This record gives sequence, C-alpha cells and structure tokens, in this order.
Amino acid sequence: MEESIKNLGVFPSQMIKQMIEAGEVTADIENIQPASLDLGISDEAYRMRGTFLPRRGEKIRDVIEKESIYRADLRNPLERNGVYLIRLNETLNLPKDKFAFASSKSSTGRVDLQTRLLVDGYPRFDTVPSGYQGELWLQVIPKSFLIKLSFGERLNQIRLFNCQARVSWQDMAEVYDTNKLLFDKDHNFIETKDKISKEAGNKLTMNIDLEGEGEGSIIGYRNISHDQVLDFSKIGQHNADDFFEPIYARKDKSILMEKEAFYIFCTKESVRIPREFSGEMIAYDISSGEFRSHYAGFFDPGFGYGENGEIKGRRAVLEVRSFDNNFIFRDGQPICQMSFEKLIEPADFIYSEKIGSHYANQSGPKLSKHFR
Repeated sequence: MEESIKNLGVFPSQMIKQMIEAGEVTADIENIQPASLDLGISDEAYRMRGTFLPRRGEKIRDVIEKESIYRADLRNPLERNGVYLIRLNETLNLPKDKFAFASSKSSTGRVDLQTRLLVDGYPRFDTVPSGYQGELWLQVIPKSFLIKLSFGERLNQIRLFNCQARVSWQDMAEVYDTNKLLFDKDHNFIETKDKISKEAGNKLTMNIDLEGEGEGSIIGYRNISHDQVLDFSKIGQHNADDFFEPIYARKDKSILMEKEAFYIFCTKESVRIPREFSGEMIAYDISSGEFRSHYAGFFDPGFGYGENGEIKGRRAVLEVRSFDNNFIFRDGQPICQMSFEKLIEPADFIYSEKIGSHYANQSGPKLSKHFR
C-alpha cells in the first residue's frame, strides 16, 4: 500500500479494498466497482422542507433537527418532488491526503431520481474533503415517479483520489489517439480533432443521435406523469409503457424538447474507457443552452473497451431536461462533454457483463434495469 500510494490518481478496485481493510472506509467489499464504491441506503430517512447545504463545521444532524418535517418510513413510496435525506450505511475515516467525489448510478439517473451526497461541515454537493471522518448522507428527490426504496439500495457511488487526476489539455490529444476513444456507427475510429477543442479544455465533445436506424425508429423516451409507483427492488418487472413513451425518428431529424419534461437519448458516437482510466460527463455548458444532459455521468474502466481493447465503444445514454424554455434539438448537435481521469494503477477487474453490469452492451437509448 505504501509503495502504491506514492503514485497519484483515482483509486482502483484493489486499492479501495485495501482502504476498507485499513479502516479508512467502512463498507461491504461486495460494493466495490472497478474504480468506484457503491453506497447503500440505511432505513434512517427524513422528509426535509427543502434542499440545503451545511455551513462550515455544521453537522447534518443539526440541520435535520431544524429543517426536517418528519421521519420518513421507507415502507412508503417517496413522493414526487419531495426532498428526502437518507443516511448511508458507509462511513469514512480518510487520512489527510485522500478525498472523494460522488455521482448517481446509471439506474438512478435513468428513472429521474436525483441524488446528491452531503457530508458534515462541507457546503458542497457530491464532494468529500480531504481527511473527512464521519457519516455520509444522500439527498434524494424523485422528479418523475413515486419511488419505493428498500434498505441497502445502491443509488449513488463515490470515487476516491489522492490528487486531481483529470487528464490535462496537453495530454488529451495523445490519450485520444493512443486509445482510440470514439467510434462512429460503422465502428470506424473518429480521427477528427474537432472532438477535442481548446475551448472545451480537456474534455471530449459528443453529439445527440436523433437519426437512429432511420425514420420511425426509436431514438429516445419521454417520461409519463402519473402516480404509479416504481419499486427499485423489482428488477425487470415494470412495464416501460406505464412510465415512458417512445420517441421516434423524424424525417427532419429534430425534436422539440418541452420545458421540464424528462428525456432519455443517446450519443451518435460510441465511447470507450481504457483499463487505466475512468470517465465522467461534465456538467452541461450553459453556453450550449439551458438544459442538463445527464444525472448519472460516471463511467468505470472497461466500459465499451473490453479486456484488451477489442470492443469499439458503446454509446453513452443521456438523461436530459430543458430549463426555462422549450428547446429544439437537431441531429448531431453537441449534447455533452466527457473528461478522463487517470487511475493510480489499472483496476483488477473491469466494467463488463461478466460482473453483472447491466449497461455494458447498450447500443442505444436503453431504459433502466427496472423495466421488462
């Protein structure tokens, strides 16, 4: 461990396991992913008056005492647009040189369930500061459906670091060419440097696919507003037509996205994440429009890559919502950007179907694992 820690970057699976064994993280080793750790909810939950951030030095439990409406019973569904705070089963005892970032899991984002991590005394979402010791809390807001949760449900994940590991602008072009990161629909490597612009910094630009397999093919889904309950524990048991309506490709390859509706789309390009990297979709750029293109934007090493680079990418699925106004999207319009982070060392296993990864082989706008 001491020899490995001299290196800098994202902690891979084997080093996360070492942290658990050393008492720096209290967690079940079964929740370890290639470059992240899944977080499970406890049965301690509160309905809050609204969303919040703790002040410097302020305990989350002190905020709960002042701002909660009631203690929630997870045997009952969470109401739409209700703000809930749920204690997570994991705790941290980080040394001063380690910190973490959090993000929603894919299955959480694809049902429009917004989650944000909070820790004591730190006024930022989804960030665990260096040396943090204490509980972890999850703010949970169902936006489209009534959501039924169960103890241990894994809605969120953290990645552990000992330095800022994002690939720099100077190195991005070399990483892109060496690893062949993007492919088109015909599985040809996209060589254009337009994907990496100086304006975008160290991020890779990808575009929305509104063409699909031709006119009349399914290019996405839109939420249906109703009061049916989506039970997170029931994998593959829900009827998709009760929750989403399909969107079909039009001749003009465009769509009018209605304000505040929730959509599932995918990118035209297929992306892959080599073993020694992880990927993250960056928060939407306001100069591209008043919309958000993802709620679950983390990609473990191996996604669309395979054991030895034999897979030529998988398309990224997007959870999209427009704010303020209706928004016209056209095929091939820039929709998201991805950055890459360097692992300290390659993970000892990768994201794949072999480890039960539901989205490893996605090829289009795939709904969450809860649907038949």
